[in-house]
Amino acid sequence: MEIILLLIYSFFVWLIFFKFKWLPWNITSQVIVVTIPIVMLAMIILFMNIVAPSSSDVRAMNYVIPIVPRVTGQVTEVPIEPNRPIKKGDVLFKIDPVPFEAAAKAAEATLRGLEDPFRGAAGGHAQRADAGKRGG
Repeated sequence: MEIILLLIYSFFVWLIFFKFKWLPWNITSQVIVVTIPIVMLAMIILFMNIVAPSSSDVRAMNYVIPIVPRVTGQVTEVPIEPNRPIKKGDVLFKIDPVPFEAAAKAAEATLRGLEDPFRGAAGGHAQRADAGKRGG
């Protein structure tokens, strides 16, 4: 970038002092012509070190997005490869399903156990209703 800027500057110096001869080429103009690019390049280099620092030991940094599952459990498989792009809907990891299946079976058993008294009460109510219709 600095070389391109120097070439552009040199082109304009050539146009002003030699091609069109708008200004005289004397010791004062020579000092000014040499001093301006030195000061400007120093300012550009200092500004670039502040805004865009460089180093021989470069490390590429990327955004890290934390992933938090809705459930806790033991991770059994991670089917994605590191440093590869992923798409929406890709499976990032698989959690051991055994504890969840056991909890679901226990919940179903509890539900069945709670439904049995209601079924019995509903059956007794239906038998009484049938007896009332026969007797009446």
